[in-house]
Amino acid sequence: MILRSLLIIYFAMFVPAFPTPQAASLINVPLKSELSDFNRETYRFIHRLLNKRVLPGISRGSLPLTRKQVVSSLLEVYRKQENSEITLSTIDQDRLNALLAFYREAFEFSNVGVPVANSVQGNTENSSEAATQIPDSGRLHVMTMAGEDYRFSFDLRGSQRVITHLVDNLSDEQPVEGNMLVTTFYPHLYGQAGETFAFTTDIAHRFVYGEIFDDFFPDETKIRQLEGGLKNRTAINAYLKFRLPWLELQLGQDTLQWGPGYHDSLLISKNPLAMDMIKLQAKYKSVTFTAFTGILEDMATDINDKYISGHRVEGYFWDRFGFGISEVVVYGNRFEPGYLNPVNIYLINEQPISRADGRVDGSGDNVLMSVDMRLRPVDDFEIYGELMVDDGNPAANFKHWDTKFGILGGIYLTDPFGIPDTDFQVEYAFINQYAYTHVNPVNVYKHFTTPIGHQIGSDADNLWLELRHRWTDKLETVFGYELERHGSGNIDKEHPADAPKDDIWTPLSGITQSEHRLSVGANWVVIGKYSLYAEWARVWRRNLGNRWNVYENANEIEAKFLSRIPW
Repeated sequence: MILRSLLIIYFAMFVPAFPTPQAASLINVPLKSELSDFNRETYRFIHRLLNKRVLPGISRGSLPLTRKQVVSSLLEVYRKQENSEITLSTIDQDRLNALLAFYREAFEFSNVGVPVANSVQGNTENSSEAATQIPDSGRLHVMTMAGEDYRFSFDLRGSQRVITHLVDNLSDEQPVEGNMLVTTFYPHLYGQAGETFAFTTDIAHRFVYGEIFDDFFPDETKIRQLEGGLKNRTAINAYLKFRLPWLELQLGQDTLQWGPGYHDSLLISKNPLAMDMIKLQAKYKSVTFTAFTGILEDMATDINDKYISGHRVEGYFWDRFGFGISEVVVYGNRFEPGYLNPVNIYLINEQPISRADGRVDGSGDNVLMSVDMRLRPVDDFEIYGELMVDDGNPAANFKHWDTKFGILGGIYLTDPFGIPDTDFQVEYAFINQYAYTHVNPVNVYKHFTTPIGHQIGSDADNLWLELRHRWTDKLETVFGYELERHGSGNIDKEHPADAPKDDIWTPLSGITQSEHRLSVGANWVVIGKYSLYAEWARVWRRNLGNRWNVYENANEIEAKFLSRIPW
């Protein structure tokens, strides 16, 4: 209640007078592809341009980006192409033009000298013509209200998704197989008044039917009044955004991602549902500072007050080296104003704040921190890594059970071996036995049932490889392999109280469960209109439930069609 009251106070204090708008430039480009459309293509293309170094270094480890940031980056590449400073492939040019047309409302092209064509342009043999014509992608909204100092829009999208699970070899259990169907509608209401205020409400409302697999949409809202054989699941991002003289202020529900990983992140990931938060973000040249305080939820009936505060600073140097440092604290049973200070150091201040509060049980609040880096020694080649530390003292005793940590590293190659329009990525993550856990259940590092950090949770590792090749500006094929292993520990399994004080942690403890996944997929995307995704995966699971010789071999097939209404 205290945090919600603060939201109201902030709103009253900072509602500004409205000068001339730049459409919805303050709105963030969502991180979850399950909630929005064409955001996955947006981030992938920005990452590709960064790795090719046709874009200068930006803080890609402090996501999400705003629409204005995306369009500013795309326009910079556009100008370089126009001035013959860089050379893009024909397919990259077409993708650039399509994304500029899709986000055209976030920036007035007429003010920056960028021509807009009257109709959609396809591939052309003359690459310079493709680079100088930005197509109009057609009608983007169901309804728009606009004036000299405001613009409000309502969008509607719909998707149909089919997930098929076929088991051909199972050890000793009844297989869970069949077809799960998901019909989703995505109403989106957003707008901006002047250059200093914007809002968005982005909803995914799903109808789930057929053979329902429980591991999909585990934390999304359930509308039980409508349920029977048909299940309802709903996710939402909704917030207000204010541009202040030195920073941006955001109030409401959103998702964050911190760190260099493309597949996932160790400290703050996009995996959990959006959380209610107050977020401050400031930028100075290539340096980005972010601070937030959010409300966490837990499925345990005795946990009613749970919060998270965090801050991160990230910078790029020489367009080749990026560095970030982040810190978060999870606490509960009371609201703590001491953690609202955006320039606080939790590792130091957690001690007097939590130890002096008689409502804090156990070992105090849960502080985690991470450091990460990105290095491009040559164009088209990035090396990155992240180290997350959750309690303990690795320098003094690396093997002690209370040394909780995670590591992540990877490489990203664009156009490897001179093969154009190709991306290759490898990423590995390891999280040791008791990381993310806590002796006090309210401080366990999760939101609802999902880890706030990496999706694999505690006592696990993950190897991910992906090769993507774009054949045209619309068609892309994807080949992937993933290995995920889990020990007997989990995020809710704290170190036993009766264990020896000098106990050590074990890599992938107990019986190790493993899953190998080999996949082949294809994407057909017309940005601003519709998309079609299809994937086949062969899956081998061993020691299911951390039990010896319990295995499953299966085929998983997934297809999804999404369309904007109208297009």
